[in-house]
Amino acid sequence: MNKTLIKPLPKLIRLLRKTIKIYCDRDDSKDRSIIYALWHSQALAVAMYGIDKNIYSIASQNKDGDIAAYILEGLGFGVVRGSSNKDNKDKGGAKALMQIKKILEKGHNIAITVDGPTGPPKKVKQGIVYLAQKTKRPVVGIYADISHFISLNTWDRFQIPLPFSKIKLITTEEIYIKEDEDLEAYTKMIEEKMIALESKSNT
Repeated sequence: MNKTLIKPLPKLIRLLRKTIKIYCDRDDSKDRSIIYALWHSQALAVAMYGIDKNIYSIASQNKDGDIAAYILEGLGFGVVRGSSNKDNKDKGGAKALMQIKKILEKGHNIAITVDGPTGPPKKVKQGIVYLAQKTKRPVVGIYADISHFISLNTWDRFQIPLPFSKIKLITTEEIYIKEDEDLEAYTKMIEEKMIALESKSNT
């Protein structure tokens, strides 16, 4: 993407946010060291709610990650760079895990797109479960029920809320993963709970 087009995006998103009503079914004002799980397609909607709340997020170490990091930082988020290993090549995942552990120990919350950065969509990856297990911090799944939005022609059908729309954030309970628990089983369980949130929003 052209740098000239990227530069104004944080300010434009802040302007868009002022036109949108956002409600969350969870009182997040007391949240400390929470791992928020969300779909990649809804990252913008959730980020609008988290503007200037000093939440951290993860951006991959590639050009798309550069764009995401720039936007997130412009919205008041902290950013950790790194992604999971692929083809036995470390893409900063181990270093990112150490950074995230320190961030959580300081009481900060972190938001993770659990099917990112490349999908498949709405398939939770095991990394967030491993992180929750090793840090002993809970996962809270989030689904954004957006009244009016457009979907981009991307792998995740990325959603952009339209001006004057309404967003309702629906959350799961806090999910703790003990040291001896099966990661695969919890990965599937979190995925099912997040999909159930979407069904709940349609009732």
